[in-house]
Formats: sequence, structure tokens, C-alpha cells
Amino acid sequence: MLLRLGTGSDEVLPADPAPSVRDLGAHAGFGQAWTSTSVRASVYLFDGYHDANAAEARLAKQVPEGQRGAGTVNGDLLLWTTVKTTDEAGRAIVERLLGAFAGEE
Repeated sequence: MLLRLGTGSDEVLPADPAPSVRDLGAHAGFGQAWTSTSVRASVYLFDGYHDANAAEARLAKQVPEGQRGAGTVNGDLLLWTTVKTTDEAGRAIVERLLGAFAGEE
């Protein structure tokens, strides 16, 4: 539901969270991939805000070249997104997602 708020009418498909729940040290997670852009979004569940925030900081240091990574934490949940740096439509989707997830609708 949280991601659906930011997708608008864009078609999304279920995807494995990237990175994996295990690799990030989360308890659970899910992912979505957009069919019309390069956007991938993953939501992870942690023990609390501080663990989620620390994971976001680690991810921010590991963004592959040619990609833009962005995330936000809401309680014990982390939303992490990636999009190609050349994908303007995708960057707009990411901004909507981050705002919706953070409660800035």
C-alpha cells in the first residue's frame, strides 16, 4: 500500500528486493520494478528506526555508477530506490515515491 501511493497510474511488477533482505540484515522485504522506466524500489523491515537509517546510509555508499540511489525511513521501514541517472521520468517517479512513503502526500 505504501508504494502504491506513489506509483500513480504507472505499471509495476513484483520483484525481489535489491539488495536482498539477508544481505541488508533486514527481517523482511519486498520489491517492485516499473515497466516504463528503470525504477526499482524495495521496502525493508528492521528492528527500529536506527537500524533502518544505518542501512540507508550503507546503501547510499554503494550505488553503482550510472544509477541514482535514494531512500527514506519511516519508523522501522526503509524504502530504497534506484533509477538510471539518464531516466528523467524515472527520477520523477522516485520523488513521488519518497514523498508518499515519508508521509508528504
